[in-house]
Amino acid sequence: MIPLNYHHLYYFYVVATEGSIVKAKEKLLLAQPTISGQIRELESQLGRQLFERKKQRLYLTEEGRLVLEYAQRIFDLGQEMSDSLKDRPPEGRLRAQVGLVTGTPRAIAQALVDHLFASFPKAHLTVREDNLGDLEAELRAHRLDLILSDAALSGEESEEFISRLAGRVPVVLAAAPKLARKLGPLPRALDGAPMILPAHPSQVYHQVLELFGRWKVKPDVVAEVQDVELARRLAVAGRGIVPLDQETLKARHSIGTLVALPSKPLGVYEPVYLIARQRRWLNPMAERALDRFRL
Repeated sequence: MIPLNYHHLYYFYVVATEGSIVKAKEKLLLAQPTISGQIRELESQLGRQLFERKKQRLYLTEEGRLVLEYAQRIFDLGQEMSDSLKDRPPEGRLRAQVGLVTGTPRAIAQALVDHLFASFPKAHLTVREDNLGDLEAELRAHRLDLILSDAALSGEESEEFISRLAGRVPVVLAAAPKLARKLGPLPRALDGAPMILPAHPSQVYHQVLELFGRWKVKPDVVAEVQDVELARRLAVAGRGIVPLDQETLKARHSIGTLVALPSKPLGVYEPVYLIARQRRWLNPMAERALDRFRL
């Protein structure tokens, strides 16, 4: 049996995923007749028609959809192999690419980075921040090894990923000492008090609003801030009360500059999830974090 020509299969894969030969030739940097010829050779070798043309557009046949499914697995596995080798360079220094969902508290992100360096002192980390959707796409394309998020992935596509709840960090209401001294007992003191909230779609944002609803108070929301560090700085400057996770509040830069307002536990938590893609061999650093990193 003649071995499958993977160059031909790749040209088919690009045409099928790009949607047309015109778009595929821009990606492959090949002439349109060359691509068409390669696909015809693949069809001849497989003995199946993979595309049918209707009104000047290409559509996958039933056999074409089957071949595409296999091609996606083949080339995804090849990309996974390439990424695994990059994570284990010849000099023996492990590498990992970590994504932070925008708005992740810096204290929680640092706790993860500290954990990774404690386990792999000579490792090389690349850390980037973006929204969960874009980070998920990077993880799927093997350009990230791990995501730190306040939400787990959901839906059918979540089966491609591993999600671990690393912790639920308690949230407290904090303020600069001068402002804290002016406030009376909670929750009544929150009525009309200046408040700095995390911006939607933060998980803490919804929990805090529900808390205020139960307490029947209406603070004066002076700012909604996505960056937890900026929210903390505004609170230190006396701009208002801020809901902060305890990891941020106990960090060195917060000690003495912010105090937790006395109250019963709020029942509000900052969820912390680690997300990786299902792979034959996980990045060793991602695997260790999934197994052992807890807050």
